[in-house]
Amino acid sequence: MSRVNRVKLNGNCAKAKNLIGNRIAAVSISAEEIAREKDRLPRGWGRFGKSLDELAELSEPDESLISSCVAINPEFKHKTVTLPGGLIEMTSATNIVLGATNKRLLLVGTGMGGAPRNHYDLSYEGLEIADRRKKEFTLRTEHGEIRFRGAAKQQIPEFLDAVEANAR
Repeated sequence: MSRVNRVKLNGNCAKAKNLIGNRIAAVSISAEEIAREKDRLPRGWGRFGKSLDELAELSEPDESLISSCVAINPEFKHKTVTLPGGLIEMTSATNIVLGATNKRLLLVGTGMGGAPRNHYDLSYEGLEIADRRKKEFTLRTEHGEIRFRGAAKQQIPEFLDAVEANAR
């Protein structure tokens, strides 16, 4: 524990340790589940491990991670042909990490480097798989369809099986 934390908590180190312990206990997606999903990432895609770690932060106390998948963010549109335009595009959420938990679908937008940018969640209520292909799939909700392209083909079957098993 650093000196700064002790000062902020008025010297009560036991209280600080308790706060840290509660924070860890509140994260329900385990380190083993995250490590399993990191091992499933294709070679060269390890940069998305940071976003997989983010899934643990977004989870609720009784949630567990069943499967994950990385794809191109459906909202990302490549429009520029110039170097400056391309650099600006790289600052947006270019990819998305999808995490199928036992309660909902977590989506974390990532930059080119794999760092988390923003997040969303989808309820399994009314969610269905509209289309499955080699490197893409489409999910249908009551609000419309979402097409995910450029997904890692070795991640898709297990991920979609998890979504299908939990969809209501």
